[in-house]
Amino acid sequence: MIASGRLYILLTLGVVLFFLMYINPMFQQVGFVYDAVLLLALALDFATTQSAKQLGATRAVADRLSIGRQNEVLIEVFNQGAAELEMRVRDDHPEEFESEVKEFDFKLKGNSRASLNYNLLPRNRGAYHFADINLRYQSRLGLFWRELKVKAGRDVKVYSDLVALKELSVKLSKSSELGDLRMRRRGHGTDFASLREYVSGDDVRNVDWKATARRDRPVVRVYEVEQEQCLMVLIDAGRMMVSDLEGLTRFEHALNAALSLVLTGLHRNDKVGFGIFADKPLLFMPPRRGKPYLTRILEASCNVKPRMVEPDYVGALSFFASAQKSRSLMVVLSDLTDPTGSQTLLTGLASLSPRHLPFCVTLVDRQIEQVANTRNLSVDEMIYKRAVATDLIAQRELAFSQLVRRGCLVLDCPPQELSEKLVNRYLDIKQRGQL
Repeated sequence: MIASGRLYILLTLGVVLFFLMYINPMFQQVGFVYDAVLLLALALDFATTQSAKQLGATRAVADRLSIGRQNEVLIEVFNQGAAELEMRVRDDHPEEFESEVKEFDFKLKGNSRASLNYNLLPRNRGAYHFADINLRYQSRLGLFWRELKVKAGRDVKVYSDLVALKELSVKLSKSSELGDLRMRRRGHGTDFASLREYVSGDDVRNVDWKATARRDRPVVRVYEVEQEQCLMVLIDAGRMMVSDLEGLTRFEHALNAALSLVLTGLHRNDKVGFGIFADKPLLFMPPRRGKPYLTRILEASCNVKPRMVEPDYVGALSFFASAQKSRSLMVVLSDLTDPTGSQTLLTGLASLSPRHLPFCVTLVDRQIEQVANTRNLSVDEMIYKRAVATDLIAQRELAFSQLVRRGCLVLDCPPQELSEKLVNRYLDIKQRGQL
């Protein structure tokens, strides 16, 4: 039992009566009577208050939560007694999660139940534990609160953005919003599709002379872009990916986009491999086909965290390239924030060409762009910040131009747009037959 505010007020009044008896002895008898009445009231309140055994609660929450998303939790509280109760409910969710509600305060009628909804926002992946559901209800006379802990322990896992992956999967199934990669493009690609009659403008190099002789009219071969190719998705987990950017770390943004790309590649029947590296390779999933492979990649990457170490771009990219013998699209999600790191990344990406097609993907920090574009600055500190931001942007542009000259594809965009633009760029690469 926990004393209520009403009881504290009554006890305070009893203390006042105790001190008053030193001023006037008649208050001694008043104090004794008051204390007796208060004790009697407490006993009566305890005897008439509903038993905690008539209360219960359950919690419903998904086993797999999404990072950076509002994940719904549903608590149901039921009252099997006849009395209406003043309730307070607090759920012992993982402390690392951000919650919009700390405690529910409501009235629960007799022989009824209440449904309580709230959302949790996890900022990091990994395994977490939900503990008890804490119920408090006020006594009949309001002198104390009775407390009940409902055992509802449960383990959950926080993954990357599962909501975005589900939405992307629906789009890919419809194939209308992202385009149909099976569209045949005359005169492009290497996979033979069919024969058809020659029409004006066709490339004469595609004429099938044997079929022409059999049919006694010009016939050309129709090719389509090769569909079953190899895609390697690699994520930098070094020191530059630890910092926060628009609510999540750079690494988490990169991982969300990488998994969207993996899903797209598997949906298009490509062989997809996956890797994470820092000063050494941290995870390697060899290229495989089939949509179920995404689940294995999700589980394997769930507990991998970025590290405050200098990434070994040359060594790590060499490792992944040597593990993949056939030509692949090597997508590297990293960042360019300082000259030293940028140069080693350039060297590592350049080593992939011409055996593989390197693709460098980085995140734009919109705050840096805002500072660089600020005008009418009068404070010296702000002028200095603008100069630094302008220099960082210039260094990035120089690095990108060097990558393009060395045959590397590049994509640089804000984190909230990264997944969509990366998927669309990959689809465009396949459609153009660049690999």
